[in-house]
Amino acid sequence: MEGWDGSNMLSTNPKIAPRDNDHIVWRSKHIPNELVELLKNESINKVYLVGGKASVSVQIACQVLMDEGIEVCVIRECVQDDNDERLQATLDHVLPVFGSIITLEQLMEVWGGLGGSLSKDSQQSFTRLISPDDMLLACDCGRRGHGSRFIQLLIERGGWSMYPTQIWYEDFVKGSFNCPLGKKVVDFCDEPEFSKVAMFLNGREYLDEKDKVIEFVGEYMPTTYCIENGKWVGDEPPTDDCEGAIDAPWFIKESDKNLGGAAIEIVSKPSEIMQHIKNDQRYVVQQHIRKPLLTDDGRKTHLKFYVLLICEEDGITWTLYTYRGALLCISPTPWSPTDKSHDTQITIHRHPEKPSETEGWKQHWVRVYEKSKQGTTEIIGKAIDSGKLKGRKNKKQFEVFSCDWMPDENGNIWMFEFNMSPAVAQESPR
Repeated sequence: MEGWDGSNMLSTNPKIAPRDNDHIVWRSKHIPNELVELLKNESINKVYLVGGKASVSVQIACQVLMDEGIEVCVIRECVQDDNDERLQATLDHVLPVFGSIITLEQLMEVWGGLGGSLSKDSQQSFTRLISPDDMLLACDCGRRGHGSRFIQLLIERGGWSMYPTQIWYEDFVKGSFNCPLGKKVVDFCDEPEFSKVAMFLNGREYLDEKDKVIEFVGEYMPTTYCIENGKWVGDEPPTDDCEGAIDAPWFIKESDKNLGGAAIEIVSKPSEIMQHIKNDQRYVVQQHIRKPLLTDDGRKTHLKFYVLLICEEDGITWTLYTYRGALLCISPTPWSPTDKSHDTQITIHRHPEKPSETEGWKQHWVRVYEKSKQGTTEIIGKAIDSGKLKGRKNKKQFEVFSCDWMPDENGNIWMFEFNMSPAVAQESPR
């Protein structure tokens, strides 16, 4: 076909340019024998047929494929003609002689068990399945985490298109879970199984759950005691009459929840701990650190130290990035070891200014940032070296999360937990 008008179309039009491993067949005669030869060589015995002109090219293709014993399914919505009456007549009376006429909905049932009618967006997306353009595809399946925000930013960036969802499976307790239409693997999706890049780390539960992270946090975490099934696991806290046991409050935290103060109980002494637990829940218990580093006016603080952790497609190369801004959380009231109120003891109030610009605390920022970076790097390194965090072979993965650090007056920093789905933006001031 070289030298004929249109022969360079496939190489110059990016929307229909062939991808790797695509087969291009030029029909040189009325009967598409070249197509039949290709299908036989590839041992293909069933095809889904689309295209136009319905009364000529599609009909001829159906006939020759049927004659060769190849099963033909024509997708009704994906066949066109320049004459509507002829199109309907061909679809209703001629093509059924040679093969099955199915709808997009029936095809998607075969692909992924999709129920219900297809929306206009879904039909347009199916067109991309057959002949994708140069847009990258993002799919928001509604999974908890930062996926929706990431996809919003990708769409705003340009070059990305939103891909629709279908029901993946349903859970009696948790409800329905979505996946990309046709269970297609797209460029980015918040469900790792359907994404070319996974936004959740493999093994993230060892960072997220407070009783599991103890294993590799080491000296950065205050002495921590664990409760499971209503009983202490391992060491127990000291009794009330032991030295220092009632000098600072005790925190009882549900191991698998990160709900701020909603999942934390505060008591004055060890003997009160077991009064605040449920037998079917796991807990970690810690006493407040000595001499916390306060603001100049005496309020308690801690840092939400944001990081980005990436593992490459080889499954062994990890890179950790730390955010210099961080988020400073400050209690609204002065700290006292005898005050058990949540406002005083649980610093969930996010300060609107950067730590480096916060009056009454900014003088500590450079030192605390460097220590927090060092501590976070060591802890993540231990999680990787111990095999708790694992790479995904042939799939890049990443996650944005935070680490809660609290400095004290002696220059130490204390780590309390990782937050695997932390707030990544604050509402802009009005």
